[in-house]
Amino acid sequence: MQFIDRKKEIRRLEKSLESEKKRFIVIYGRRRLGKSTLIKKVLKDNDVYFEADLNEPAMEMQLLVNAIRMIYPSFADARYNSWDSLFMHFNNICGDNATLCLDEFPYLVKKNPALPSILQRLIDSEKLRFNLIICGSSQRMMERLILNTSEPLYGRADEKICLGPIPLPYWQEALGLDSRRAFEEYSVWGGVPRYWTLREDYLEFWEAVESLILDKHGILADEPNALFLDETSEIAPYSSIMTAIGNGHRRYSAVADAVGKKVTELSQPLKNLREMSYLTKEVPFGENEEKSRKTLYRISDPFMAFYYRYVAPNKSYLALGRPEKIIDKIHKNFNSHVGSIWESCCIRAILLNEVFGIEWGIASRWWGTLSIKDSEGKNSGSTDIELDVVAESIDRKHILIGECKWTSSDYADRLIRVLKTKAAKMEFFSNRHKIYVLFLRERPLDNLTSDDTDVHILYPDDVLKLLS
Repeated sequence: MQFIDRKKEIRRLEKSLESEKKRFIVIYGRRRLGKSTLIKKVLKDNDVYFEADLNEPAMEMQLLVNAIRMIYPSFADARYNSWDSLFMHFNNICGDNATLCLDEFPYLVKKNPALPSILQRLIDSEKLRFNLIICGSSQRMMERLILNTSEPLYGRADEKICLGPIPLPYWQEALGLDSRRAFEEYSVWGGVPRYWTLREDYLEFWEAVESLILDKHGILADEPNALFLDETSEIAPYSSIMTAIGNGHRRYSAVADAVGKKVTELSQPLKNLREMSYLTKEVPFGENEEKSRKTLYRISDPFMAFYYRYVAPNKSYLALGRPEKIIDKIHKNFNSHVGSIWESCCIRAILLNEVFGIEWGIASRWWGTLSIKDSEGKNSGSTDIELDVVAESIDRKHILIGECKWTSSDYADRLIRVLKTKAAKMEFFSNRHKIYVLFLRERPLDNLTSDDTDVHILYPDDVLKLLS
C-alpha cells in the first residue's frame, strides 16, 4: 500500500530536523498507525533508527550499539558500561545534523527507569550534536514522560506529534472506493493503516473480515488485547468495559452492573480508555459534560466498535472453530453498525465547518424526555425524543437539526415531517432559524415537495467532501 496522508507531519518533522539547533522530538500514538514508517520517511543516510524491545538493559545497549555501528563502524571499538557513556560517545562521533531515533521508547524505560534523567542531562547540557527522536505506542506513558511536571523530560520537547488515525476520505481516494463502500469498509478497519494493508491482501471485504478477525488464527483476532498490553499488564477491566459498552450498556451505572464492579472502581479505567481515544463521553447537545446526568459512553474507534459488538461477546464460537455463528449475526444487523459510524461521521462533517453557507460550531446528538402540554398549557404527559445531529451556528442565529439513515430508501417528505415535529417540541430551538437535514445512504423514494429552502439532503458523497 502506498504511504498516504501524513503530509503535515512530514513537513513538520523535516522542518524541525533541518534546523541548526538540535531538536528533541516526541512521537506517539496507538500501535499500527504508521509511526515507524513516518519516521523512516524523514531519516537520512547518516541517521540511526533503533527499535527497542523488552530485553535486559545490557542486551538493549548492545543492540543499539549494533544499530549505530551499521552507520558508524568505529562505534563498536569502545566498550560501554552505561547509557551515559553510550550516548556521549555517539554525540562525539556522529555526523553533522545526524538524528538518533529510539522507537518503542517505553520498553527502554520499563527496564531502565533512569533513562529519561540521562537524556535530560544530555539535552540540558546544550552540547547535543544530534537530533533525538523518541517514539512509543504506549500513549499514556509517553504523555506522562513529557507532560507530567514531575518527569525529567517535562518541557524539553521541541516537537510533539500525537499521531491519530487517518481520516476516511484519504482511504476512499487511495483505494478508489465508491462512497457507500468506503463507509462500510471504514466501519471495520477505521483509520488504521496496518488494518487496511492487511485488508488489501483479499479480493472481497467479507473474506478479509472472516480471515483476519473471525478466524481464531487471524492476525486481528486478539488485536484489542495486544493494544491494551501497550498500556497496562491488567487488561481485564478494559476488555470488560468495552464488551459491556459494545453490547449496549452505555450509562455509567449500566456498565458497572454488566462488569460486576462498583461504579467507583470503573472511574480510572474509563478515564484511561478515553485518554487512549477508544471511548468517547457523550452528553446531549447543549449540556455541560461535567454536570450532565445523561452521560453515555460510546466506542469511538470503528474497529474496536465492530470487535466489541460482534467478536468479544462470541469468542467461544471462535475457539470452537465455528465463526459462521458470528458471521450470521453480523450479516443480520451490519447496517446498524455502519449506521452508528455514519452518524458519527455526519456529526464530524458539520462540526466547525461551513455548510449551506453557514459556519457551524458545536455539533452532537440530543436525547431526552420532554413534557407534553395540553391546549391550556398544562403538562399532560411526556415523550422521549432523540435527534441524530444538532448543531449551532457560530453566530448563534441558526440551529441545524438532522436525521441519519443508513437503510434502504425511504420517503423524504415523511422523514422531514417527523423531524419538524420533533423540533417543534424543543422550546430552546424556538428563537433560532432552523435548518433541517437528512443524511441518507440512498436516494429517497420521493422528491421533496416542500419549497422550503431550509430543507436539505446529504448523501455519502456529500459527507465525504465535507470531511475532506
